[in-house]
Amino acid sequence: MKIRTTDTIAAVATPTGEGAIAVVRVSGSDALRIAGRVFRGPESLEKVPTHTVHHGLISSPQGEEIDEVLATVFRGPHSYTGEDSVEISCHGGVLVTQKVLGAILDAGCRQAEPGEFTRRAFLNGKMDLSRAEAVASLIASTSNRAHRASLEQLKGRLAGSIGEIREEMIGLCALLEVDLDFSEEGLEVIGRDDTRRKIADTRNRLVQMAETFKSGRIYRDGLVVVIAGRPNVGKSSLFNALLRENRAIVTPVAGTTRDYLEESISVGGLLVRLTDTAGLREAEGPAEEEGILRSKRSVERADVVMVVDDPAKGSSSVKDLLRDFALGSEQAVVIVRNKIDLLTGVEPHSIRFSEGPYHGNEVWLSAKSGEGVQLLANVLAETVKKENLSAHEGVLITNQRHWSALSAAAQALGAALQSLESGAANELAAFDVRESIATLSEITGEITSEDVLNSIFGHFCIGK
Repeated sequence: MKIRTTDTIAAVATPTGEGAIAVVRVSGSDALRIAGRVFRGPESLEKVPTHTVHHGLISSPQGEEIDEVLATVFRGPHSYTGEDSVEISCHGGVLVTQKVLGAILDAGCRQAEPGEFTRRAFLNGKMDLSRAEAVASLIASTSNRAHRASLEQLKGRLAGSIGEIREEMIGLCALLEVDLDFSEEGLEVIGRDDTRRKIADTRNRLVQMAETFKSGRIYRDGLVVVIAGRPNVGKSSLFNALLRENRAIVTPVAGTTRDYLEESISVGGLLVRLTDTAGLREAEGPAEEEGILRSKRSVERADVVMVVDDPAKGSSSVKDLLRDFALGSEQAVVIVRNKIDLLTGVEPHSIRFSEGPYHGNEVWLSAKSGEGVQLLANVLAETVKKENLSAHEGVLITNQRHWSALSAAAQALGAALQSLESGAANELAAFDVRESIATLSEITGEITSEDVLNSIFGHFCIGK
């Protein structure tokens, strides 16, 4: 899709629905003239200063009065897009908003494509590509931590770190190329040990930055916590207790849950995607068999697995409980001993367990009475904190594209190190360093393609 960037565009910038105010955004070289054709106020919008607000009426080009509005004028380059822009604040009904937009479109501009305003901001140098992507992430953030991570990226933290590394590598590449010019004269501009050290240090920084993607993914998408176990141990009751609502059907009959249920809660400022699954046992029919298969798949993609047991029927060992699952070494495990209301003299408590590569908490509670559920929530919050939710150099990678580029850049520098260690000429190392620079440039948009831009901005909402 080829986006035209020379014409004037308009779109509703606020969500569809009824509200006090809606905003219709207009941007382009003809924005002031086109908006002025439908705006009736004390002054012509083409003559007013930038960053000023004006009260008036919106009328169609045919003269039909539509709404009483405020028009805010931003003259380029001091606007979001870098172009002349007008934002019309009208009353927030669906019909009136569409009438205002329709009048502006009839006056001579076209409907904006998804993300086109932010795309123009990028193309006009108002923000780099990583900051443009942060706009969409900030809008989509569903937890405090996701919001903070997106805001840091929007403020340019990632772009600054990438820019610093690029400049260092560009300087090194220049030295390597100058070194080639003087090599025939027996002069050494930069020593091989210094070259190896600089490349190795930079590669380590890139690797450490890329490794924050695990945390970044959790910040962005939420921590996936799956409640699993054998039938009738109280998984659905625990699911409901943590949600504080009766979301899952609970009956005394084993096998009531045939499919997984997923809901979201906030734990310690982080989004947690909580999943209730079917009990693991020999299936008694194709429907239950499919439910059990889906349960196993849910466990495979979990960041944290809550394995529920019913000690009223005789406690199973941690080893026996974990035998039912094929867990990865990076998955965290919480053992939940449920139904203490059926036991005598047992109070809610938490103890540590260690079984092979797994170390975690074993929580005794009653999902039915609610005793110990808050203790489990506290343990989950502590588990969240231990999931390496940290940044490197203040940078947290939340975007798959950024992770791929950082990994590829680190790999190119690894190839440069191998060339140097094998005794190859600096020219070969310089080639790999240039490859790394080019890959890093894709993150901030110094080097990019139309297809990449279409992919990024095509996921934005219309009006942003």
